Amino acid sequence: MSDKIKNAKHGKHAKPETDESAAPEKDLSGLDFLVTKKEKIAPANAQPSSADAGSADAGSADDQPAHPQRPQRPQTMRLPPITHQDLAPLAGSRPQSNQPMSYGMTPYGAVAPSQGMLPVDTAAALKRQRRKRSILKALGITFGVLVALVVVAYVGVAVYFSDRFMPNSTIGDVDVSLMSASEAQRAVANSVSDYELTVEGMGFTLNLSAVDTGLRINAASMVDEALSHENPWLWPIELKREHNETAALVASYNDAGLTSIVEEAVATFNSTAEGPTNASVAYDETAHAYVVTPEAPGQALEASKVVEAADRALAALEPTAVLDETALKQPEITASDERLAEAAESANKMIAANFDLILGEDSVEAVNGDIIHQWITLDDEYKATLDREAMTSWANALADSLNTVGTSRTYKRADGKTFTVEGGVYGWEVDREALVEAVVSGVDNGSAEPVYIPTFSEGAVYNGVGERDWGNRYLDVDLADQYVRLYDDNNKVIWESDCISGTPDGVHDTSTGVYWVNRKQSPSKLTGYENGEKLYDTTVQYWMPFDGNAIGLHDADWQPDFGGEMYKEGYGSHGCVNLPPDKAGELYGLLNEGDVVVSHW
Repeated sequence: MSDKIKNAKHGKHAKPETDESAAPEKDLSGLDFLVTKKEKIAPANAQPSSADAGSADAGSADDQPAHPQRPQRPQTMRLPPITHQDLAPLAGSRPQSNQPMSYGMTPYGAVAPSQGMLPVDTAAALKRQRRKRSILKALGITFGVLVALVVVAYVGVAVYFSDRFMPNSTIGDVDVSLMSASEAQRAVANSVSDYELTVEGMGFTLNLSAVDTGLRINAASMVDEALSHENPWLWPIELKREHNETAALVASYNDAGLTSIVEEAVATFNSTAEGPTNASVAYDETAHAYVVTPEAPGQALEASKVVEAADRALAALEPTAVLDETALKQPEITASDERLAEAAESANKMIAANFDLILGEDSVEAVNGDIIHQWITLDDEYKATLDREAMTSWANALADSLNTVGTSRTYKRADGKTFTVEGGVYGWEVDREALVEAVVSGVDNGSAEPVYIPTFSEGAVYNGVGERDWGNRYLDVDLADQYVRLYDDNNKVIWESDCISGTPDGVHDTSTGVYWVNRKQSPSKLTGYENGEKLYDTTVQYWMPFDGNAIGLHDADWQPDFGGEMYKEGYGSHGCVNLPPDKAGELYGLLNEGDVVVSHW
């Protein structure tokens, strides 16, 4: 290689001279990558240096190769460092870095970064931008047209529904969907003319017509009110909703006529219905105490409540008014009334007594709450008091149930025969007044001790009314057999005899019943009277009366015989029981005053 070529390859360019008066040099640092191989990077007024000229002259024709001339290698020029940030708008999405990049001129005139950046075709980019702007402009025009159409459609639908009901709109039982205001008015008015109301529930039914109630409506006002609840400008939302405008129904009617019809129907219904029961204080036989019993509504209806239910239905033109428990007549006094609790507490103190009533050796009645509560009353203020009159009535009734004197009693004789006897003066007789005082005292004191029933007379035993109340020892006068027997305490016959009883003529019959021997006398003069006239005056040796001092057993030595049917054959006495003299003497020795005499057929 010649020295000229070496000098041309390695020589330095001469530094151009600077003309300070010349125009300032443009900053082409950002466009350095557009410099081609044929362009010189130098100011416009720069003059070539001698070094440059020498370099150009150094290569003469003699020194050049014989083959055709080929393009020279592009001159490399140092450009200011460019970072990735400077190339971001052109390079697209590239790794960001603040490190400088070196550029060189490519054989094709484009500047490429030393790290592999691709060349940029600015003409194609500008073409794409213009095409994009055209598309966007077309889209904008299309969108504007669509928006205008939507607005027109939206406003049109809103105007359409400004005087028309939305779908799924009802007023009462009338479907007014898509109806105009005038159409809805006619439909509602027609429905009212055929309107009927049924009031029912709790066993009650009443049918009312528009005529019955004098029903009237203002259809125009009702429809306007209903339409005001629907917003036509929100029709996209309103179309999806159901519109029940029944609340806009406001009807007027004849209040007096409605009340009269309802009250009459309720009165008829209540005539057979059970009314309400107030809360009260009552005796609970299970708990053996006074408790507060809750109130109960019953089945009767409150007319005013039925009228209110009909009012509501009529005002809204509803076809049915359903009655529930609130329409029932309600009790006036409830369990929460403090007076009831106080009365129950007071009454329970009054029934604290618990004692037995003793007759003979047996308890015949237990006086406790189950009995005493019958005598307790509550006044209007729920104050508990003991009713003395009621207690007296109870004691008298008890006495009647205990008395055996003169009652019918059935017994079995030792020989096995059964008899029923009625009458006489023997047996149990209760002292009523004394019994009342004893019971009152026991209740007032809350007694738990037994109380013996005071009596006027007592039997040997007490087995209850209708049962035998005498012991084993007694004198049995069998009028049917005309035979008399004396039983001892061992129920054995210790004496017996035939007899003649009184003449069975209804005047001189021998008394029947249970008695006791009230005296013994020996001798004794017997004097008989009838209608105030003295019939006889007879002396007997053994006088043993049992019915007062008029009827008794005695010796009769004037009778020819005894027993059989002589009492019916003219030998009957004036009522006494005639005995043979010797038998009368024996009996007189065995019989005691107070011994029981049972005279029976």
